[in-house]
Amino acid sequence: MSYLFDHTWEKERQRLAAMEAALDPWTIRNLISIGIEPGWRCLEIGAGGGSIAAWLCQQVGAAGRVVATDLETRFLEAIEADNLEVRRHDIVTDALETNSYDLIHARAVLDHLPERDAVVNRLAAALRPGGWLAIEAGDFSTLRATMERGDDARFFDSACAAILAVSAATGVDHFYGRRLGTVFRRAGLAGVSVAGLVCEWDRAHPLAELFHLTFQRIRDRVVEAGALTVEQFERLFALMESPAFRALGNIVYFACGRRAG
Repeated sequence: MSYLFDHTWEKERQRLAAMEAALDPWTIRNLISIGIEPGWRCLEIGAGGGSIAAWLCQQVGAAGRVVATDLETRFLEAIEADNLEVRRHDIVTDALETNSYDLIHARAVLDHLPERDAVVNRLAAALRPGGWLAIEAGDFSTLRATMERGDDARFFDSACAAILAVSAATGVDHFYGRRLGTVFRRAGLAGVSVAGLVCEWDRAHPLAELFHLTFQRIRDRVVEAGALTVEQFERLFALMESPAFRALGNIVYFACGRRAG
């Protein structure tokens, strides 16, 4: 599998910033509900731009520790926090401590990994007894235009379906979020809960920039696959920038559970 969103793209930090603007409030609200305490040791998998890792550093304080991992760490290395450890790490293949963390969190990571269920088991084993695993993953069944039905709405829906089909061929599971509860329970986690966020967005919403940059990032792959033409992408981008445009985003599920003990 080739990862679709590596950090070599010149606009990847901008894309990650759009994701942070759109999703950080939801992520932080759910993490607060877990009850993070000073002194905790936390692991942020696929930390991306590092906004959640930096927030966790503030929550655990000087007595705590946050380990932030990614395949490429240059964005994380810009964070100034004495209690942060940045680690280049592949969660599928690289060694991971067991019985070590009070909280492990990942957002928009496991969707991309064919080994995703096995990764959940690895992460559960890395928790201390009583530690929390929190995973966010998507469900793109809701990605549809909500403006008045017509040619533009039908075009948006079909274009998104074509893009999702091409990315799914690389190993992405666009519906993994709906399975998280089942996967957590199979991993032996207790007190499992799952909640979802879905937003309607227009050209002024942070999701507009996120989807625009995400579609731009994978445009060449989609065109090469014959799923859409360059001209159809131009129409899609123009439509998303029009005042009348409205659509639902994907559901972002937040699942959490505790290791027994």
